[in-house]
Amino acid sequence: MESQLAKFIIEAQGKSKDEISSENPYRDIGFDGNNKRLGWMRIIPFSKIESWFEQIQTVLNNKERFIFIGMGGSSNGIKSLLALNEKHNCYVLDSLDPAALAQIIDKIKSNPLSAGKLNKTLIIPISKSGTTKETQQLANTLKELLLNELGDNHWQKNFLWLADPESFSKLDSLGWDDIFKLPIQFDEESDIGGRFACPHTAIFYLPLFLLLNRDTKRLEEVYLEFNSYLAQSRSQAYDFSVKYKDQECAYFSPIVEERLGSAFGPWVVQLFQESLGSKIEGLSVKTVVSFHHNDDMFFPLRLDLEITNSVVYLMCQMYFFQVFIAFYSAHKSINFVNQDFVEKYKEQLKKLSDQKRHEVESARLTQIIDKVKHAIKPNHKFIEIVLFFHPQGQVISDIQGKFAAVFKDRRVFVFIGSDWNHHSYQAAFGDRDTFFVLLTSTKYFKDIPLVQKETLINNIDTLKLIAQATYQTIQDKSILCAYNL
Repeated sequence: MESQLAKFIIEAQGKSKDEISSENPYRDIGFDGNNKRLGWMRIIPFSKIESWFEQIQTVLNNKERFIFIGMGGSSNGIKSLLALNEKHNCYVLDSLDPAALAQIIDKIKSNPLSAGKLNKTLIIPISKSGTTKETQQLANTLKELLLNELGDNHWQKNFLWLADPESFSKLDSLGWDDIFKLPIQFDEESDIGGRFACPHTAIFYLPLFLLLNRDTKRLEEVYLEFNSYLAQSRSQAYDFSVKYKDQECAYFSPIVEERLGSAFGPWVVQLFQESLGSKIEGLSVKTVVSFHHNDDMFFPLRLDLEITNSVVYLMCQMYFFQVFIAFYSAHKSINFVNQDFVEKYKEQLKKLSDQKRHEVESARLTQIIDKVKHAIKPNHKFIEIVLFFHPQGQVISDIQGKFAAVFKDRRVFVFIGSDWNHHSYQAAFGDRDTFFVLLTSTKYFKDIPLVQKETLINNIDTLKLIAQATYQTIQDKSILCAYNL
């Protein structure tokens, strides 16, 4: 049966619905509307990857450091990859809180490997549509910084946009007409969604190429080794999908080796929560990544392959979990490639943008905990705390520790917004088992040299509006406060 489901999904990739037989389950569950989304099952000849990198050589020339801008699937895979290598000159920006950008700039200018001005920094915004709101605002913030530092006719060489080819004209209309652009997919198609972009597209291979010191031969070796494990990974993923297909809930515990670290967690959470969440009435979805499984509440998923190369291991883990999702979804008749409910908070965000804004009530952590005590329901097994600010120091561990100490009978998770909106909102919309604590901040960083204060305030306002829009769409199971640190 594994070979049959694998055959079905491989046959479906690249085809329109009309070209797929009615017996193939992916005819119904492998499309976002009429848009194809199974391109990640296609094996790309390395010659196409090599050709893509040939186009980028002039852009990379004289560049020593790299800032990737993206949300959700456009950033979480890169973070997972970078975490495997302590020494690199790559950074990821996925927060509208100016403190996140200030931290990156400080690292760049204090790093002896890359000290100096930003003229040797390449900014790489990533957006499949080209119009992702947070990505556009962050890209324009860095555009302003570079324009003021390098001059009106020089900043353009410090940008590279990655998007679907049909989005290039949108980027031109948004002021990026003089910027070099390349397709996310090596075959110039657009049939791979964000959470399936890694490790199958340039979103993953560009930072990997940089980590490998721009050595195409080493990149090919990694690629070929990864491909050698695909069949085994599919077989193991199928076995787990059969094992869990009749379970009443989708509480999964993907188990990975410690060498991947905590950076891999958000990528896994997005894959599971956004693919399975709020898709079937009554199917509860929750994902907890662990290094050692000892939790009876969650169903373990472990890839049983000995792979010494950590990058190849990461790639195989990504593929293993993706194929598991595809097989499990076929058993359950779940469309695992769309995320329809994400539009709910986006629609509310548009409405709020035209309305008079109301200040969110300020509260200290003890007061926030008291509010949760009064609002949480007995059916809420989990508490998710979403921070719509860039946490400094021990903020996350402090919040999680104090909540866990009070709510001993619940599982407590802390996530960063607005990244959370791109990896967990889909599941949150229909979630009956979780209470959500949405926190903005009473204090935001508002001083970055060469960037107007109004630009930073606009970014902060957007972040606050995302929090408010999120709250208004799930307010029956959430609270919203401005955290008074």
